[in-house]
Amino acid sequence: MIKIWERYIFREFIKLFALFLFGFYFLYIVIDYSTHMQDFFQGKSLPFWKIIQYYTLQFVKRADILLPLAILIAAIKTLCQLNHNRELIAFQSAGIRLKKLLRPLFFVGTLCTLFVLAVNEFAIPYSLNFIDKFYDSHLRHSFRGNRSEPLHVMHLEDHSKLAYQYYDNAKEAFFDVIWIRNADDLWHMKYLKADPIHPQGQWVDHLVRKEGGYFEKEQSFSSFSFRDLQWNEDIPRKGYIPYENRSITELWKLLKQDPLMPNHEKKEVLTQVLFKCSMPFLAFLVIIGIAPYCASNRQNLPQFFIYTAGIFGFVSFVAFMDAAVILGENGVLSPYVAILLPFVLLLGVFGWRFAK
Repeated sequence: MIKIWERYIFREFIKLFALFLFGFYFLYIVIDYSTHMQDFFQGKSLPFWKIIQYYTLQFVKRADILLPLAILIAAIKTLCQLNHNRELIAFQSAGIRLKKLLRPLFFVGTLCTLFVLAVNEFAIPYSLNFIDKFYDSHLRHSFRGNRSEPLHVMHLEDHSKLAYQYYDNAKEAFFDVIWIRNADDLWHMKYLKADPIHPQGQWVDHLVRKEGGYFEKEQSFSSFSFRDLQWNEDIPRKGYIPYENRSITELWKLLKQDPLMPNHEKKEVLTQVLFKCSMPFLAFLVIIGIAPYCASNRQNLPQFFIYTAGIFGFVSFVAFMDAAVILGENGVLSPYVAILLPFVLLLGVFGWRFAK
């Protein structure tokens, strides 16, 4: 049976959690919509429900960051308010320890963790692929000038790589392409026709590594036919799906059922599996990390410092994990070390203080 104090803490926490989560995401929608307003108005065939679907899937895409951040701020506010009103001391005087008081917060954290895991398994593949296609089809004006989108890489049968920025449906061509034949031979082109039988490049530069280790442009062509460039003809028709756009189950099957997968691809897949499985538990980590500082029995609790340190630490950890993914995918560190070690270290530091 749920006790009165549990309902009280849960009610206070969930109000702040919902206020931050949906209030700030609504603010993000307003800013993003104003940025892309020109594209939305130019796309006369774009229905309103399509825009709603786009922003809903944007929330799904960012749920692994938004939910833990909302938990962090709501936990700081709730615990500091209880501490300031001397309610925390009253609860503890009645024999209710801090770990027990945090049960409503951990309950919400559990729901958020399960939600993010479900998103990574069922919703992320569809949402990320939908957003990529939506950008290419409807936000062309702002998308072309944005260089922050992920780089797509196709691993070809001859062990060369084809890296491109995005696939242009209107031109039926890959944009901003680099064909990496080997470590010493690169071909860069603005467009590559998505025809695996007769691939045609436009504005092509051929770069070769010299003895000094630098690349030098040897040839340039306004148009060039690549007879040696071949890839699976299914890829341009259905589009290459990056590993980060795939579900945990699909990545695990790729890892276990393809013994001929190159070692560098195995590292990319394993890194994504570990990242998608570990990041949902960030909701628990923020509660364990911040609770002892908010529940400190100090007369003048430094709330501003707690907010600043908490948000700065959260943002730094997320940025560090993005860098860890890059290190794991490129084999600089083992995927287990790059992804799991930060969680283990922080859990050890904060968990020891929380358990005291």
